[in-house]
Amino acid sequence: MRNLIVSVTLLASSVAMPVIAAEFPATLVWADRTALSLPISGLVKDVKVRAGQDVPAGGLLLELDARPFDARLHKAQAGVQGLERKRAEAKNEAKRAQELYARTVLSNVELEKAHIDQQQVEGQYQEARAQQQLIEVERSYTQLKAPFAARVLAVNIAPGEAISAAMQAPTLIEVARSNVIDVVAKLKPEEVVGLKLGGKVDVEVNGSKVSGEIIAIESPKEGGYCVVVRVPAADGWLAGLSAKIITP
Repeated sequence: MRNLIVSVTLLASSVAMPVIAAEFPATLVWADRTALSLPISGLVKDVKVRAGQDVPAGGLLLELDARPFDARLHKAQAGVQGLERKRAEAKNEAKRAQELYARTVLSNVELEKAHIDQQQVEGQYQEARAQQQLIEVERSYTQLKAPFAARVLAVNIAPGEAISAAMQAPTLIEVARSNVIDVVAKLKPEEVVGLKLGGKVDVEVNGSKVSGEIIAIESPKEGGYCVVVRVPAADGWLAGLSAKIITP
């Protein structure tokens, strides 16, 4: 009976013991830091943002002088319109040749020539249409827009500067997500046990605590795992600030 009382007492004591959370030093880093560039050559007309500015998704960052692209597009559109008429004429000629051939008025050679002419015009038309679509795509690249709600980290270009796509596309503007920020900590292998992608942990920055989600557990580097937790960004939270990751 005495042993039973001792066992119950020990069990009650173990149940009452609080779970001690583990804390690990961490650092804030920008979430999805991205270097933006353009795949075309051109002259910078205007830069709409400055470093430190927040912009919405799709917000205009900079634009190139679109006049050369507009001129090429108008030329391509005129070429397509001309070939549309020529295409219709070739189609009618082929149809008429087929009717004459059916009445034995036209020879087989003449019928074949009419079909060949139609195919050639059709090929020219499709090539012109493809060229017009390509120029339309290039025209859309004259504006650089934010891929997501972003904070501008650096602006490396100014109005009047020329960019060249012939070489490696230069980084024009660097951005990162403005509504979230990442917290990075290096953990030992035994400290990673139990953590998983999508798991929830707490993060503390300057005495403020928020809940975050584990978005990456990178392979060991220099003896430790790199654990990345994404949290909502609060006012004053900047990359480089010290933080804590608190695991259950």
